[in-house]
Amino acid sequence: MHKLPKYVEIEEYYKDQIDKGIIPNGALFPPENEISQQFSASHMTITKAMNELSSKGYIKRIPGKGTFASDNYKAVIKKPLFKSNSISAQILASGLTPKTELYKYSIIKGKEIPNVAKKMKIGEDDFVHYFIRLRYGDDNLVCISYTYITQNIIPSIDIARLEGSFNTYVDELNIHRSYGSTEFCATLPTAAQAKIIGTNHVPLLKQTILWNVENSPFELTYHYFIGEKYTVTQDLQLKYNEDGQRTKEPLTNGEDHH
Repeated sequence: MHKLPKYVEIEEYYKDQIDKGIIPNGALFPPENEISQQFSASHMTITKAMNELSSKGYIKRIPGKGTFASDNYKAVIKKPLFKSNSISAQILASGLTPKTELYKYSIIKGKEIPNVAKKMKIGEDDFVHYFIRLRYGDDNLVCISYTYITQNIIPSIDIARLEGSFNTYVDELNIHRSYGSTEFCATLPTAAQAKIIGTNHVPLLKQTILWNVENSPFELTYHYFIGEKYTVTQDLQLKYNEDGQRTKEPLTNGEDHH
């Protein structure tokens, strides 16, 4: 049996202590140099273990105050498959407080994003709004969203509105999405995502959404959900006819908003 890396041993130790309540929620952690001495590990190893614990919701770092045990790891956002609601609504339904932070905004040309341009059917010199948003539940990061909006339909965007509900903003602009498609897949964080999340060891659930206005592609969004903070659930129900035979009626797919 292979021995676990030192930082994983330290991470697992604290996860077990917090999970069992030996280290209670809100308890102040000792300074990292004391933890380093306790485990005979380098400062880099302790920092890596703490980053992993923080990204998974076992600890909370408060600048100027210290590191505290947290029970945020228990908060898992459940997304009903095919149910039409926003990420903010899903976070609220899970008993958490939603928050959106604009991480980046720019205007780019189609030639800078050839794969996206192909999906959105835009030309090389067409302009696109591009923004990255961080989605939180109780100040705990649960999703990174990357959105491309064609400037053909929205010439300008009030950037301040990107830290609220984008759906509401689009509705206020009297833009109505006619139809869309979505797909899910599993992936690992890129180097840029790992920097935001604080670890490259957490799997991500990638959701791709392509929205159209009438017959024109309008928006392409990639949501990357933190795997340990987000699950997809689906209720299954079998239907039977009057003779007791199971019917083969398919489940109806709803729309997916963000």
